Amino acid sequence: MKEETDTQVQHPRRNRLRDNHRREQILQMVRDHDGGVDAVQLATQIGLHVTTVRFHLDALCDEGVIVRTTFNRPGVGRPRTKYLAVEERLDYRVLLEVLAMELGQTMETRARRAQHAGRKWATRLTASPTAQAGQTEAASDKEVDEAFDRAVLHVTEVFKRMGFDPELTATAEPTAHPSHDSAPTVGRERIMRLHACPVRSFARAHPEVGCAMHLGLLQGLLAQADADGGRRQASEEISAHLEPLVEPELCVARLAAH
Repeated sequence: MKEETDTQVQHPRRNRLRDNHRREQILQMVRDHDGGVDAVQLATQIGLHVTTVRFHLDALCDEGVIVRTTFNRPGVGRPRTKYLAVEERLDYRVLLEVLAMELGQTMETRARRAQHAGRKWATRLTASPTAQAGQTEAASDKEVDEAFDRAVLHVTEVFKRMGFDPELTATAEPTAHPSHDSAPTVGRERIMRLHACPVRSFARAHPEVGCAMHLGLLQGLLAQADADGGRRQASEEISAHLEPLVEPELCVARLAAH
């Protein structure tokens, strides 16, 4: 078990996929036990050290999808902690499934409307006092002076608050990439790796809605940031491209200025 811990310390990004999968697996196991289950039972069933299982259980408790409770064991001894799934919580994924089908009869129609909804969502987020304060604070803390960098930083912060676990890579060299009309354009690019998705299962089932909405959100946030910074750098256009599920639990957003 020490070897596994050392590997996690040395390669934290490499293990995110495995940790997310294990956490979902543990959550499903808790849901399968109607009367609750303790960490020792879960560790035995899943084949992990009990400390690792408790780490994931604590994270699930923080997310509000399970709760802790105690029960007295036969005989003497301290009460043991059990974990119960929160069944009464609203499952928004069911609502998303219904809404997805109401967006249109074809995948193309649903994608177009979802992307438009994502842009409108971005407008609401940008207009909120919390978002404006976060954008100002992030920009001042990082001492970002250039419009494109400010826009990228703002988008990354918003996606972080939404639970996407974004990882912004180092500055990329000027590259050629396809534009909306498939013509190659040259510009600067930042890559944002999204290691988590709050609606992953829904996005897998309906990528034309879930992923298109997130693309529209990206585009809307960048458009607003571009407009705010246009007074200083009007000649630069900022665009976004989303590559959904390039790995089972990884999406890649490419933010470009050209």
